[in-house]
Amino acid sequence: MIEWDLSPSVRTEVGRLESVLVHEPGPEFSTVVDPDEWEWGGLPRQEGAASEHGALVAELENRGVTVYRLVDAGEGLAESLFVRDVGFALEGGLIVGKMVEGTRHGEERRMSERAVELGIPIYHMVHGPGGFEAGNMVWIDEETVAIGRSRTTNDEGIRQVRTVFETFGIDVVEVPIFGSTDSTGQTHLALVFGMVAPDLSLVYPQAIPTDFQETLHDRGIETIEVPMREQRNRATSTIVVEPGEVLIPSGNPFVRNALEEQGMDVIELDIREIRKTGGGLKGLVLPLSRTS
Repeated sequence: MIEWDLSPSVRTEVGRLESVLVHEPGPEFSTVVDPDEWEWGGLPRQEGAASEHGALVAELENRGVTVYRLVDAGEGLAESLFVRDVGFALEGGLIVGKMVEGTRHGEERRMSERAVELGIPIYHMVHGPGGFEAGNMVWIDEETVAIGRSRTTNDEGIRQVRTVFETFGIDVVEVPIFGSTDSTGQTHLALVFGMVAPDLSLVYPQAIPTDFQETLHDRGIETIEVPMREQRNRATSTIVVEPGEVLIPSGNPFVRNALEEQGMDVIELDIREIRKTGGGLKGLVLPLSRTS
């Protein structure tokens, strides 16, 4: 049964967030026995991760954001809480990626099923040799997206989604990612680059090329350089709830102070359990509607 037939609309990272899709860590989260197999930084407690996730949802709902839920995930898909990695909304529909990591195969199907339940058209599903994890896509402005090319997103995946973007007159800027702080090449762009205002971004300079930083500067976008310790604490992975108001992981004093100096209202959230999985706040929220 269709629960919702309002077309999604997203063309920015920094407008007022109106509706989102999330997934609370459920039973599938507890199926991980060996964190090394999943390239996690420890074994998080499911109850603790669910509590952290619940605090995020409460913050969003308290600010008037409509929250839709994935409801359930496939058996063993322990990283299903990172819904943003799987797809993105654009002008009335959803583009579903193709997960490269074997532990995440199957998340695409559940995302597609939920989109149908919510009455959201699926414009494209990355297929064949294409690999595309949507955590590698960050809006720069309403006509431009940055897409990180790394182990989790390949040339064919970018080619497929570029075709969709071109349909809507949106330019794609490719950003080769040099790897995470451990140089695995697994990092998503959203973990090392994020827009927090139309003319302000967070950048972890060790992971993205200088020419991309120059591109930002040429567009009049200032950058706050995130130190290594705070990038590892996922400081770059933030969520703008509305212009001038941003959610960041707690324990990042440099980034917090830098944002406050820019006149922004900063709300800190504890994600110490969730962070063990390698993800950040931004990955927990798939925006369905955001004002331009």
